[in-house]
Amino acid sequence: MTIERKSQFAKRIKRAPSYITELIKHGRIVLTEDGKFVEVEASLAKIAETASGANPVVAARHEAARNGGVKRPDAMGMETGSRAKFKSMVMHYENQQIKIEMMLRRGMRFDLADVKREAQAIGNTMRASIERMIDQTAPRLSVMHSRAERARLINNEIQKLNRIIKNEFPRAMRRLHKDNK
Repeated sequence: MTIERKSQFAKRIKRAPSYITELIKHGRIVLTEDGKFVEVEASLAKIAETASGANPVVAARHEAARNGGVKRPDAMGMETGSRAKFKSMVMHYENQQIKIEMMLRRGMRFDLADVKREAQAIGNTMRASIERMIDQTAPRLSVMHSRAERARLINNEIQKLNRIIKNEFPRAMRRLHKDNK
């Protein structure tokens, strides 16, 4: 019989130690008599046999959770569905809204419509550049005989495209900042 610390067992099954604590609460881990160590083989077997909802105990627990029979506290210690929980959620979202408005005023965030407009402009620039490259390089490629010459021409055109797109991003940011003032 192999025994391990709870943290070692968590690493073995590639889970967080908090998951092991949850498994212990639900009786899915076999501990030593003193409760400090995990019996590895027995625990792995028990986890495997209780993994699906086919186990009546697991199925009953899941059914109770679906029917609201089990109310678990969240990270803040509030029960799911309680009035305090909803009030805290409302306050959280109101605070987030205030933070976003402050960031918009300082130019740290941008209006969604402005960002969409600039993304569209960058996409249009990219499409036009690619179309230009195709129109200009196709006739030249057709008369070239060497594969190396063709590769050189295509690489040069791709570098030009790269520069055009790289230059367009700072322009878009300047326009966003200008619109935000």
